[in-house]
Amino acid sequence: MKKINGVRVCYTLSVMLFLGFIINTIVDYSRYNSTLNSAPFYLWVLVNMLCFIVPAIIVFIIGLVIKKKQKAK
Repeated sequence: MKKINGVRVCYTLSVMLFLGFIINTIVDYSRYNSTLNSAPFYLWVLVNMLCFIVPAIIVFIIGLVIKKKQKAK
């Protein structure tokens, strides 16, 4: 049985979260109507950043830490 590469999993998850941010922002933009929504679109982008980009950065940093610990061994 193969050993799971934690660094690769962290990097892949980080890229998937970033792609999710891009896709979700594009979908929100296509559905956004300024006359029906009281919030400006940049607030929607900020919420998407909190939901996708911040966890992506955290997972990426975890991957870097794991990689450094593996090199130290």
